[in-house]
Amino acid sequence: MSDVAGVLVRQRHRISEIAGVLRRYGFARLAANAAAATGENGGSHTSFVERKADPELVQLSAGARLRSALSELGTTWIKFGQMLSLRPDIVGVDVADELSKLQASVPPDAPGLAEKRIVSALGMPIAKAFATFDSTPMASGSVAQVHRASLDDGTAVAVKVLHEGAEERVISDLELMGALATYAEANDPELARFSPTTLVAEFDTMMRAAIDLTKELDSLTTFRANFAEEPDVLIPEPYPERSAKQVLTMELMTGRPFADRASLERDGWDVDALGRRASNIYLEMVFRDGIYHADPHPGNFLLPDPDHIAILDFGDVGRLTGVRKEQLEDLLLAVSKRSVDGVTDAVIEITNAPADVDITALRGDVDLWLSTYLKGSVAGLDIAGMLRSGSALLRKHRLTFPSDLALLFRVLLRLQGLGQKLGTSESITDLLEPYLRKMMLERLDPRRLAHNLARTAKSWDRLFTSLPDDVRKVFGQLRAGTVSVEFKVHDTDGSVPQLVDGILASASILAASQLFSRKTGPLIGGISVPGVVSLAVGVVTWHRLQMKRPGYRNTVTRIVSMVKPRS
Repeated sequence: MSDVAGVLVRQRHRISEIAGVLRRYGFARLAANAAAATGENGGSHTSFVERKADPELVQLSAGARLRSALSELGTTWIKFGQMLSLRPDIVGVDVADELSKLQASVPPDAPGLAEKRIVSALGMPIAKAFATFDSTPMASGSVAQVHRASLDDGTAVAVKVLHEGAEERVISDLELMGALATYAEANDPELARFSPTTLVAEFDTMMRAAIDLTKELDSLTTFRANFAEEPDVLIPEPYPERSAKQVLTMELMTGRPFADRASLERDGWDVDALGRRASNIYLEMVFRDGIYHADPHPGNFLLPDPDHIAILDFGDVGRLTGVRKEQLEDLLLAVSKRSVDGVTDAVIEITNAPADVDITALRGDVDLWLSTYLKGSVAGLDIAGMLRSGSALLRKHRLTFPSDLALLFRVLLRLQGLGQKLGTSESITDLLEPYLRKMMLERLDPRRLAHNLARTAKSWDRLFTSLPDDVRKVFGQLRAGTVSVEFKVHDTDGSVPQLVDGILASASILAASQLFSRKTGPLIGGISVPGVVSLAVGVVTWHRLQMKRPGYRNTVTRIVSMVKPRS
């Protein structure tokens, strides 16, 4: 916490500025947290709004106010707002919709600054690095600008250069965001339930990658290798010898942008085939490669000719780990089968639901959600409505999806929007069906079943191998007095053993229900073995407790008493 305090003191003037903006837009709680972090006495939330809020601004929706406030705070905060737009499960659907409108428009650097950065980063004069270099940028984004240039052999290239001071500003803002998130999580229970430190940590990783252009170079290399056998997919070739952390040189792609259906057809494109191929490229990235371009808006596609699709800007990339991919498959298969229990179990697993979640209520809401959106066939499914409603469901139960899946769902939503823009006849759900069938077949693949069985056997082997050592350690700690459990109970009627048995039986049965619902491994036939053991302990303990009850009669005695004629 000392590091946090140091950051708060060092950046107290910036914090006061942030608090002032938040107060003016009527965000009393956030402003109070920011002010308190510097030791200021902000007063009550109500007095904040009364004294500092702009009456006209307060009339706007919460989403519109937050979008405007983040715009005033600068590029890093705008990018943070864009990330929050992916999280309607946290900020709510209406706020997320407003934040999705955020645009980080940064003017280009003063003439000559980009050239100086290139010379410093590459360690060579511009004339040696490039045959030609256009000092006027062709585009300027939030952290970098892009210039046209050419190599000695005449190859046209695009040179991406970080803005002057971008690294320093971003790192300073990230440091401050981390400190404020830590402070808020420790002092505001309402904000703490959204785990702001985790959100900021994920954003920190994303932004540090954005200001290190070697990350984008690595992504270009990876995607080119993944699509090497598909010549219709064009991805810019990077030039590592002309790249560094602040500079990225890559092939300059040309072509016409994605436009409306009529103009594309007029120029000879098969629009339905085009939309289908663009979506399949992304589905291959997700389900085949586990790494995907995370920003499929029309501006990141070019059409050099009717037989090729070029994809631009690999600074924003999503990844799916093996575990997450398996969880996603569980969810998609459960949705495709309309399985309420399957979807509920997948949601609990993916969100790492806390123990106090009301699973019965969650299952009921999942049932309603499925019946609302899956009445008929999957074709023509309202992906946007389904995701919005699903996010509201998660928010209601205080569950949050991990950021990697939230990003993936945005990609699927944008692909659906791309198809609608082109007026294609197939939806993303139509294109998903072959992948769903493949998933189901892979689940039944004997090799996969054998692999899972071997993994389960290894889990049991590790358990039984380590158990003696673990038990020996516990007893060693008990003998050494480093671990102790002491109960002092005045038991006049000898009821403590029964009380202990009752608690043990209840706890074992409750634990079993959690282990079964979460499918805690090792698993046999999809059933949690620890859950079976826990249930057995509970049942045996409960039976033993019943036997100790006064007047207890076993089953045989009861049957005999029922059939024995009364005298």
